[in-house]
Amino acid sequence: MSSLNENKTLPGRLGRHLGEHRGFYVFQGVLLAIMGIIAIAAPLAATLASTVFFAWLLIIGGIAGMANAFRAKAAPGFWANILLAVLAVILGGIMLLDPLVGGITLTWLLAFFLLFSGAMNIAVAMAMRSYSARFWLILLSGGIDVVLALILLLGLPETAMWAVGLFLGLSFLSSGVGLILAALAAPSAD
Repeated sequence: MSSLNENKTLPGRLGRHLGEHRGFYVFQGVLLAIMGIIAIAAPLAATLASTVFFAWLLIIGGIAGMANAFRAKAAPGFWANILLAVLAVILGGIMLLDPLVGGITLTWLLAFFLLFSGAMNIAVAMAMRSYSARFWLILLSGGIDVVLALILLLGLPETAMWAVGLFLGLSFLSSGVGLILAALAAPSAD
């Protein structure tokens, strides 16, 4: 009867899900850890790659937004959609032309991502407390993300060029290890 009740609680459902899909989560964790190690080894390259990638996402998204707005000229908000699309293209172009601006922009975005990621890892760790003695490792991963976010925000603008790549690498590595440990600690699916 207790296992039935455990499957209805968040920790029970989380543990069951991780146990049922253990191989996938271990694989995902290994990939995250490998990407993290690469980014840590080459933080400037990782920052520049992130900046260029994000800039192109903005440019492509802006162009698609303009095309969609012109397809629906009669729709409410036409000029607002055009303005947002043009701003996305301009911001993407600036990020490509001046990687420092792009690095600072990504530093802000990464800081907020790390704060959110950290909060989510902390919540998952609290849910895992009832069935895993290793919940503290996920809690530590969440704490690391929160600390990294604060370092990013407090170190601007000097840290923008190398910190994004390094901290993204550290976050990927800690999240990958945390995911592997969570999957391995989950109750088996049978």
